[in-house]
Amino acid sequence: MKRYQGGIDEQLRRGTELAALERLPSGFPVPRVLGVPEGALRLEQLGGMHGQDLIDEGLARPVLRSCGELLRRLQQVDVSTVFPDTAVSTGWVVVHGDYGPNNMLFDQDTFRVTALLDWEWAHPGDRIEDVAWCEWIVRRHHPRHVDALDDLFAGYGVRPSWARRQQAAAAKCEAMVERFRNGPAAARKAWQEHLTLTLSWTE
Repeated sequence: MKRYQGGIDEQLRRGTELAALERLPSGFPVPRVLGVPEGALRLEQLGGMHGQDLIDEGLARPVLRSCGELLRRLQQVDVSTVFPDTAVSTGWVVVHGDYGPNNMLFDQDTFRVTALLDWEWAHPGDRIEDVAWCEWIVRRHHPRHVDALDDLFAGYGVRPSWARRQQAAAAKCEAMVERFRNGPAAARKAWQEHLTLTLSWTE
């Protein structure tokens, strides 16, 4: 049971996730929606090990390669199928919005992705967004494994320029600062610190 808390937009986030899960193509590794109780979604439970746990065990390279491979597959999905009521710009793709090993489960033997979770931030957008944020998760939470990012880009099939990746990650941090501008001061401060850190990084 996934419940939505922590903001005035909780119903919007629930609706976004519900729509994405119901419209993604059959066979894509996401849980089936089993029920829609008020303020929550009842979701199929999928097996697998959490991506961040596997990275902590020293398995960053196969995990990140699978992250890149699945992202390439996601970006081949017809964006108008997942967001039929939204005008989309040419070249836009389905953006997960919080893409990375933090929201993924993996088969511990093959490292195949068994579940991509938490679609509440999904939207149509630039293909740089998810790959940059996946890198951000690694740099922020697993700095000892930054070298393994080579495998993320190998799986993805392309390595966008550092300038574009850093700009996209910083823009996400800026959006979160703005989101909490009238909210909890601690959350706003934390995202401001994330932004400062992101802008300090070099490839």
